[in-house]
Amino acid sequence: MRSGGRAGRTMDIGQAVFDVIANPNIAYALLMLGLIALVMAFAVPGTGLLEIGAGLCLLLALLGLSRLPVNIAGLLLILAGIGLLIADIQIQSGLVALGGAILLGIGSLFLFRPDERAFAVSWWLIMLASGGSAIFFGFGLHRALHAMQQRPVISPDNILGAHGVIKSPLTPESQFTGTAQVAGELWTVKSDEPIGEGAPIVVLQVEGLTLFVRALAHPPEQAEREAQITEEKNKK
Repeated sequence: MRSGGRAGRTMDIGQAVFDVIANPNIAYALLMLGLIALVMAFAVPGTGLLEIGAGLCLLLALLGLSRLPVNIAGLLLILAGIGLLIADIQIQSGLVALGGAILLGIGSLFLFRPDERAFAVSWWLIMLASGGSAIFFGFGLHRALHAMQQRPVISPDNILGAHGVIKSPLTPESQFTGTAQVAGELWTVKSDEPIGEGAPIVVLQVEGLTLFVRALAHPPEQAEREAQITEEKNKK
């Protein structure tokens, strides 16, 4: 009897969750969150969190939509809008993202069959999804990606021989590994000898994102000035 009662309560909870996600506004919100997270995963790959969030939201959205009178044409328009948002990440025109947001709005209006008025999505939710997508992807994300691309790239040829200042000491306990400010960037550095914090260094070798350095004899103030001069040269 007890096991039967627990099973009944579990079924009641599952049914309650199913009823919630089958609400047209909830299902639509989950669909939009999942699709927008998917677009963000294309823009900022590698974290894994966006992909997991997108998959979870889309799974819940599909479960909810399975109980609703979905209009396939409206769903295809939404997917086409998402495709344009993804394309704009590569093109970065802004207008393509605006077109994608418009398709999102139109598709959202016709997501459910017109003869089923009880299942219509709220206007404010549609405006929030399409308008927010237009502003974020057409302006905010576009500017952020452009700024990232404009960031100066420091090649090994430019960094060799550059001077810098140790920020975290290189000690035997850390296997002579620490960090240093070189050419305006914080780098992982290694050495064959201990080097204290604030000590001036010069770059001898570059391996990937790690610099091999040695200590300089002149004071930290001079090393900082030389590091600033090197940074200005790299920017030019």
